[in-house]
Amino acid sequence: MGLVHGLDMFHIAELTGDTTDAALFETPTKLEGAVNVKVDPKTESTTFWADNSAYDVINSLGDIDVDLEVADLPLTMQKKIYNMNEVNGVQFSNKDDQPINLALGFRAKVSSGGYRYYWLLKGKPELLPIEHKTDEGKADPQTSKIKLKFMPLQHNGNWKAQAETEQLKGMDWFKEVIYDESQLNSTP
Repeated sequence: MGLVHGLDMFHIAELTGDTTDAALFETPTKLEGAVNVKVDPKTESTTFWADNSAYDVINSLGDIDVDLEVADLPLTMQKKIYNMNEVNGVQFSNKDDQPINLALGFRAKVSSGGYRYYWLLKGKPELLPIEHKTDEGKADPQTSKIKLKFMPLQHNGNWKAQAETEQLKGMDWFKEVIYDESQLNSTP
């Protein structure tokens, strides 16, 4: 057992299909400059009463809010994530643009050695805010902050996959989105 610290290896992959039969993801792309991520799943709890006391508690999953911060979100990545039109190198944001559904992968160090790996499986980004400020005697870097709403896959109800280094047995976690138990049977 160890403490989790640090953050790196942001990856995104477009979710191109999600039905009860299958989930289809594009090959993950590395997103450089991981700064911060916060995953906040909301749950509703209902207490069921019987025999004059609390008998059971039923939990249900609500929204899964994710705040992501990167050093920069390059225009090529913005075009892909937000489905923007580009003409002669100029990108246009339109009121009818629909961001893609995507998976988000990343890892954090574990103080006892190795890493903890994550895939969040189906998220939709909100529009990217623009925030800059003047340099006040020295350069003050600005980061890109993205808000996403994640939800379970229709395919199997999973919304997250996670593992630690020793569980991966040499598997390249970021080669493909890990979303289903059947993928683990074919992994060495």
